[in-house]
Amino acid sequence: MPMPLHIRVDPELEVIFVEGKGIVTDDDLLDYVHEYLGRGGLHGYDELFDLSAADLLDVTPIGLSSVAEAAVATDSQAEPTKIAILVSETLGMGLSRIYQSLREAKGGRRQTRVFRDRAECQEWLELTP
Repeated sequence: MPMPLHIRVDPELEVIFVEGKGIVTDDDLLDYVHEYLGRGGLHGYDELFDLSAADLLDVTPIGLSSVAEAAVATDSQAEPTKIAILVSETLGMGLSRIYQSLREAKGGRRQTRVFRDRAECQEWLELTP
């Protein structure tokens, strides 16, 4: 079974690029948090989640709450970082906004924004296209 999350870490830019392809589940997102933010020591990096080509029908508000709780525990206390979530559909926008709210409610320190436009997303992360 192909992996739904393709992850590339750019140590020079200090950004984790995550691209969702196919069906993405709550467990996929939770595995990412544990692997890359928990054990990977990359909690000081910005993140760009491109979910514009992902099927998010199996992502649930309850699962997102678990993902947000695990992710908040990895937030850097030193300097705030950014999470940009790029989506293309109404469902993705709604779920991403729920995740953003859950992170904030759980005390998350990362700035989280949801985008439908790739150029705006990259500009906010201060990445040159």
